[in-house]
Amino acid sequence: MTSTLSRPATALEAAPTVPRPSPSADPWHWAVTGACLLAVLAAATSLNGVVEPWTWLAPVVGTLVPVLVAMAATRALRLGSMITALVGVLALIGALTAQFFPRQSILGVVPGPGTSLELQRLLAQAEETVVSQVAPVLPSAGIFLIVCAALGLIAIVVDLFSTTLRMPAASGLALITVMISPAVVKPTGVGMFAFITTVLAFLLLLAVAQWRENRLASGGARASSGFAGRSAMIGAAALAAAVVLPMFVPGFTSGAFPQGARLNLWGNATGLNPAVTLGNDLRNPTGFGRIAYSTNSDTPVYLRAVTLEDFSGRRWEPDERRGEREAGVEEIGVETGAPAADAEAEQTFTRITTQSYASPWLLSPYAPVGVTNLAGSWAWDPANLSILATDGGSTARQEYLVETRSASLTREGLGSIGPSDSESVPAIFTELPDDTPEIVRTSTEEITGDYVNPYDKAMAIQNYLRGPEFTYSVEAPVEGGYDGSGMDVMARFLESKSGYCVHYAGTMAVMARAAGIPSRVAVGYTPGSPTGDSEEGPDGTELNEFVVDSRNAHAWPELYFEGVGWVQFEPTPSRGVVPTYAQQAFSPVGPRADDSDALNPGSLSRVGAEADASAEASDAAAGGQGAGPQNEASPGAGAAALGGIALLALVPLLLRTARTRSRRRTVAVADVSAAVDGAATAAWAETTDIAGDYGHPLDETDTPRTFAARLAHEADLAGEPAQSLARLRNAYEHEEYAARIPADGAIPPVRPGGGSGAVRGGGSATLARPSAARWDDVDIVTRALRRGSPWSTRVKARLFPQSLMNRFRSGSRRG
Repeated sequence: MTSTLSRPATALEAAPTVPRPSPSADPWHWAVTGACLLAVLAAATSLNGVVEPWTWLAPVVGTLVPVLVAMAATRALRLGSMITALVGVLALIGALTAQFFPRQSILGVVPGPGTSLELQRLLAQAEETVVSQVAPVLPSAGIFLIVCAALGLIAIVVDLFSTTLRMPAASGLALITVMISPAVVKPTGVGMFAFITTVLAFLLLLAVAQWRENRLASGGARASSGFAGRSAMIGAAALAAAVVLPMFVPGFTSGAFPQGARLNLWGNATGLNPAVTLGNDLRNPTGFGRIAYSTNSDTPVYLRAVTLEDFSGRRWEPDERRGEREAGVEEIGVETGAPAADAEAEQTFTRITTQSYASPWLLSPYAPVGVTNLAGSWAWDPANLSILATDGGSTARQEYLVETRSASLTREGLGSIGPSDSESVPAIFTELPDDTPEIVRTSTEEITGDYVNPYDKAMAIQNYLRGPEFTYSVEAPVEGGYDGSGMDVMARFLESKSGYCVHYAGTMAVMARAAGIPSRVAVGYTPGSPTGDSEEGPDGTELNEFVVDSRNAHAWPELYFEGVGWVQFEPTPSRGVVPTYAQQAFSPVGPRADDSDALNPGSLSRVGAEADASAEASDAAAGGQGAGPQNEASPGAGAAALGGIALLALVPLLLRTARTRSRRRTVAVADVSAAVDGAATAAWAETTDIAGDYGHPLDETDTPRTFAARLAHEADLAGEPAQSLARLRNAYEHEEYAARIPADGAIPPVRPGGGSGAVRGGGSATLARPSAARWDDVDIVTRALRRGSPWSTRVKARLFPQSLMNRFRSGSRRG
């Protein structure tokens, strides 16, 4: 057997080793990055309703633009995908520093001394906002820091997938994550506007990415846009189906994407149990008993059904006091102990639609002065302004209008009020049973013993219960056997320091009485969630709509202040809304118990280090005494963890990309007719690895020719991809075998998967001199394999390439 070579082996040694010109420029990636920016901003429109509409736009744009511009500039310099991702993260840190930490920064963009403390303060501020407000929350630096950081990380991921990985379809998963929070928080879901805007921006991103691919494939010449047009048509059809179908499918009345995904499963009419068995309602994950209300109030509205005053007995239940009620609710008089209604007090209208909610106790904001359009016979209680049906009726299927008047409460005003007269309110609001647990009395003395004024004592109790030692849980009382109400339950709660609203409200009310402050527990609903709709109210006022259900069931304490009346507090962490007069940094505004010479009852002075510690604790959004570890678990930790996971998931991709770039440099030569030792081997190694990543692995018994034939058959390669594969195989065979055939012409043994072994069997073979390996052929084969693979295979090949898991086979070196 003989072998005829078209050129001597020494020709390889004489070939010049000079680099090939750089690949052609790719200016079109700038357009894809711009489309990424629009897509993320479009998805962010779903945040309207979670935060105040459009307040997020300026800080988000100020974060995303420098991040994406920095990544695009790095990509234009061809510094590599790993460097591009790193530059994006550094640009994000710089943009956040410039916006939120300018005073602590170095040169305006580098975090400097004090950044860590300021970060903790902003995260604590954000936590307090989440705990004390309902959507849409008021804009604050802490909330915007978290929003900008999260959207910045998502923008980096979208840009890497769309531009670096050239997988724009996969970036849609990142865009969906932007809308998860609005889908959960907003009762009507993401919203039609945000949904359509995001879909259109995503289709634009796909079209621009395909336009770039066509330009690259055609060497910069104008290419066909047929694929983009077909994609737009398919996307438009899918969008139309998503928008139109929910209108005709029963049950799609509220939910996530875009307006409906949650079936309306509310069945029989149900109402709030006034005996404070709220645990079952709160543990129901789906919710029931939907209630809608519209109000012109500037502050969140609690819907109040009834109050609990009698703290004796094993269970606390409301006293109907039917003999003391006054019939008719069109005009409601003044509550016992409260000042006469001030004509200049703020007038609020609330229209309530109960739907399936049924209860003999009427829901109303506090304090009502009149109820109209109410069917049935109702009476109100002068002791607590609760409204009860007197004819066996209920609230089911009612729609009525409530007028309320309330004076503006301030921290300073409440702080200047002294202890109330014992005759101001009925004794039922001040009595404690003889079996009041000792832990209640001793805890109250420890917390409030330094203060004189009722407001200071009330704030000390609220801050204690909202402190880091207590946790909100609807399961712990069940597991601990102290679910429900009663003095023994309050004692168990103070020992375990874990429970839900019933335990927090009841405990604060009992401790307030132990401190000499009349108290009661109100039962009703937290403000709920805005729908974004509005309607016209009396005198042309605009009423904004909210919805609540059983998951909003709540209990809260009301404390009595002489000359003001009953004042609401919120000791339950992570539930409800802390009133403005109770959510500021707490320091005593009245005299301390040891201020025997104090002459100014309204003094704002703080005495002793304990007051400073209390103020610092409230500043840190703990609402308790001592700053402590509450800053360790902040909302930013979740965003940082998410970013870390995302970057970790990109490690295989970055390693694979680095190896590909190394092989590309090996292949690059100046003269396309000359070959450099190892260039064809590197190109063939890249081809076999890519094929393996897309599901066509190289077998141990494969020769280059058998593998190429099998790959062409399995992947259905034809035309230009098949020709490119043949050129890569020929260049590899010539480089491997021509350089290794000895002078006597004997063919070396076959090496599976590479090395000598292109010729098998008898006869002779002629290795014609091929052209040098070209990386363009590798790209053509790669694109063909990608087009012929399903979406899941493409993602796996990009993010988890199988070739990284395989060790180099013995005797086979692939560059």
